[in-house]
Amino acid sequence: MKKFFSIILVVSLFVFTSSCGILGIGGNNTGSANGQASGAALKSLYSQYKTDGKVDLTNLNNIISMAQLVNNIQGLGSVDDKSKFYTDFASGLILGSNNLVTQQTSNPVTNTLQTLVSGTDLSAIAAAGLAAAAQTQQTQQAAAQTQQAATTTSTTTSNVANTVAAISETTAGVSNTLSSLATIFSLFGGN
Repeated sequence: MKKFFSIILVVSLFVFTSSCGILGIGGNNTGSANGQASGAALKSLYSQYKTDGKVDLTNLNNIISMAQLVNNIQGLGSVDDKSKFYTDFASGLILGSNNLVTQQTSNPVTNTLQTLVSGTDLSAIAAAGLAAAAQTQQTQQAAAQTQQAATTTSTTTSNVANTVAAISETTAGVSNTLSSLATIFSLFGGN
């Protein structure tokens, strides 16, 4: 009888442990995934920043990267720096940035992003990013369809101007984001 209960206990423990991923306990690591996406966005923005000496808000790719960053840092707004999400996010930053963010800079970068998301309404940047992504897709489709390219490109150029105007109207959000990016980029040194 003891063997039977021991077997039942072992099987029950195995089933419980296996189901933790289904229950969201230890399965899908959202902090790490958000950190990786944020790290990739930072890397893209920093690459352009090194080339141009500034984050060019007329560049649709930069607007898309800023929106990707903004969308993926939302979870940092309400977490403690000792939480699993925070530490997983910081680790994800390193992976996503291809080591542009290092072990030494991951916490300062995460702190800067946490301060940004906690104190600034970033919804307009996220919306501008969606519009920029749609415009980029529209431009690519226009190039594939040569006969309609001139008309669609003209429309897209007008839409790009509208997106840039929309992101310029969110002065506080854009200003705070650019300031945070400058702080983060200073941590990267000469990389």
